[in-house]
Formats: sequence, structure tokens, C-alpha cells
Amino acid sequence: MASSKKPPSNKTPVSAPKKTKSLSLLDIVDKVFVSLPTSHKKIKTMTLALSGGVDSVVLLHLLHQLQNRQNFTLKASHVHHGLSKNADKWVKFCEKLCTKLSVPLDVHYIKLPQKKSLGIEGEARQLRYEKLLQSKTDLVVLAHHEDDQAETFLLQLIRGAGVKGLSSMAHFDDSRRLWRPLLNASRTDIETYAKKHKLKWIEDESNQNINFDRNFIRSNVLPILKNRFNHIIKVISRSSSHLAEAQNLLDDLAKIDLKSYLKSNNYKNKLQVKTLDELSNSRAKNLLRYWLEINNQMMPSRDLLDELLRQVLTAKKDATIKIQLSKEFEIRRYQDEIYIVTKNHKNLKNYEIIWAGESEILLPNGSQLNFKKVKGRGISFKLLNDQKLKIRNRQGGEFFKPDFKRPTKKIKQLLQESDLPPWEREFFPIIFVGDELACVPNFGIDQKYQAEPQLTGLEVNLTQSK
Repeated sequence: MASSKKPPSNKTPVSAPKKTKSLSLLDIVDKVFVSLPTSHKKIKTMTLALSGGVDSVVLLHLLHQLQNRQNFTLKASHVHHGLSKNADKWVKFCEKLCTKLSVPLDVHYIKLPQKKSLGIEGEARQLRYEKLLQSKTDLVVLAHHEDDQAETFLLQLIRGAGVKGLSSMAHFDDSRRLWRPLLNASRTDIETYAKKHKLKWIEDESNQNINFDRNFIRSNVLPILKNRFNHIIKVISRSSSHLAEAQNLLDDLAKIDLKSYLKSNNYKNKLQVKTLDELSNSRAKNLLRYWLEINNQMMPSRDLLDELLRQVLTAKKDATIKIQLSKEFEIRRYQDEIYIVTKNHKNLKNYEIIWAGESEILLPNGSQLNFKKVKGRGISFKLLNDQKLKIRNRQGGEFFKPDFKRPTKKIKQLLQESDLPPWEREFFPIIFVGDELACVPNFGIDQKYQAEPQLTGLEVNLTQSK
């Protein structure tokens, strides 16, 4: 007698999100738009990153309809990397599509650096984001979808990422004005929409190149997982959301740990050693990660982060600490604080700048001088006459006398007595009237050039690079 039992399925059931009433893609995007953290009434312009692929073409079609519902102006932006022989054709395709829909299009031509420290994919992505974020718009819109989220999660998992990396892509990134309205839509949903509305799109031939990690995961890994585990894409998306919530809590904790320090300090690029020393090891590392992120630094490896924390907490107060974060930045310690320092100070040369009446001057070391006309203080305009105001970096041997009741001060001694780190002293700006030193910004004005109480003076303030 034949068994009535069904043969076992080769698919492992994975709990799927509860089914809800099916919404059209347009309704989904509309719903996500209305629920944005920033009030939708304030959003007047959007710029879509338009590659010409099916995802961005569908999103262009959706946003073109949505702008009438929500009263915003839609623009598009296409980045030409020059990596494909078809790149020029893609530009023409996007131009033709946007012309048809009466959507303004900006085309950006970029050239990848010869030395690709982030790899071709990484460098292209970084430059693309830089161009997009330069757009004068309320929101930059990206066409990433649910399958992209799963691919990103697996890529980060393979790379050994922590909570932040595994949280993958956010629906809304307030700090960068990024919005991804299709993260709850699948690749199948998008392709079905495109076919239904008879949309045309381009195919990037590099998507078939499995030498790229993302393409390998898309073509070789996810199909196997989908065949074995039901709803794997949606489950990974759900896990990413859980991890994003966990990361938000970690960021909130770091803000609490950092709050008291930043209240009394305008420089976000430095941090008290004491602040780290009072925390547990895990909490201190969480604070370091957050501090590096708000200073736009790439996240260091676990080993580098451990070494950074060890050196910072165990080194003597007068020890010289230099820890390289990247080609451009390093961590240094001075007294009881650690700094993120631009390494280009080693390549700076002596400078001389003539003030031509500007309200601000950006100096070669990244600091900025601010000039303001005031009454009764600052450099006396009366004594300037026709002489030029010159800005030079300190070269040694300079001195001035800001108080006639006190001895003349050497600039070197003045800076050593201040809290200014050694690497900022060498190129500290001092101001001359003709060939005479008149002002040391933030420290004082030579008595000879001080404005009298009722006369106009020029106040000069220095803002260090942050």
C-alpha cells in the first residue's frame, strides 16, 4: 500500500513576516515618504541617483507620479565613471528618459584614481556618493531594494563586520540626506512593475562579472539560500532592521558618554583620555567608534581599535603617540587629550598672505582667520595707513609686547605655555603691519598697534581646523 505521506521538502521553512494587504509600489513609496522623520512639508526638492538600470528607472517613474501627490520638485543625477565602453550610451539613455518625463538631469563625469585603495567598486561608490551629496537638494534618493539589502548584509558578514556593518543600509540617513524608499520591495516586485508599465532600461554588463564580490553573492550564493530557505531575503532584511535598532542604541550611549565633554569643548576632533578611562573596555571602544564616525573617518579594524585604546590609556602623559588611521589621518595624544590630525602638516611650507579686506581667510594648515571691524579694540586702522597687513606662519625668533606693564613675550614661549598641540605651533599664523609684528591671533595685539577706545580697529580671531 502506497504511503499517504508527502515526500519531505528540500526547503527549510523560515518564518516570514506576517502578510499584510498588498500595496502597489507607488503606494509603498508614498507611505514611506509620509513617514519620513523630517516633515514632508519641508521637502521641496529631491534628486534621484539615476544609473539607467531597472531599479532606478522604476523609481524615477514612481517619483515622477509621487511629486504631484506630495508637491515636491524631482531632479535626477547620473554619474559617468568611464568604466564601461557603453558609459556614453547610458548617459544618452538617461537624458532621453528624463527629457520624456520633463525631469532635469545633471550628468557628472568622474575619473577613478589609479591607486584604488578601496578597490574599483569601493572607489566608484565613494566618488558617486560625493557627487550626489554635493547636490543642492533636500533629499538624495537611492533605488536600493530588499535584495540589495540582503547582499550587503552577507558582504558585511563575510568581512567580519560588527553591529553597524550588519545593520546594512538605512531607509533614511538624516546626516547625509539619503532616502531609500524601495528597501521593502523585492527585485521581483520592481521587475514586474517595469514590465507592466513597459519601461525600458539598460543592463550593466559588469553585473555578470562574478569577480566582484557582490555579483558573486547575487549570482551564486543567494539563489542557493533562496532554494533552501523560504523567505530568506525578507528575513535578512528583518535582521538588518533589528541590528539597526541596536546600533541606534549604541550611538545613543556614545552620545551620553560624549555629551559632558563636548559641552565644554568646541572641537569634536579631540577627546579626553579621562572620558575613555572612566568607561568599561567595551563602552570605551563604542565611544571611539562613534567619535571616529562623526569625524568622517573610516572604521578601523578590531585589532587597530584595541591597540589605539591600549596606547591611549597606558601611555605616559608626555609620551608621543602616533597611530595611523589612513593615508591622510592619524591619532595623536597631547597632554590629556587625543586628536585626529591631518597628516599633510608635514608637507606644508612657509606662507605669506596679504589681507585684501576679506572677512575670512582659509590658511594652508586648514585653520581659518576671521576679520571684523570693531570700535575700541583690535588692530588700529589709524596706524595701518597705506601699509599692507601680512599673514605669515611663525618662523622662529618673533616676539611682541601686548601689555606695556609686562615684559616682551617670545611667540615660541607664548605658544608653549598655551594648550596648543606642538604640531599646530609651527604653522601658527602671526600678523604683520609692514615688517612689524602687530598681532598674534587669540593671544593679543602689540601695544603699538592697539586701537584707541573711540577709534575703529580690526579684530582678528583664529579658528583651528576641526
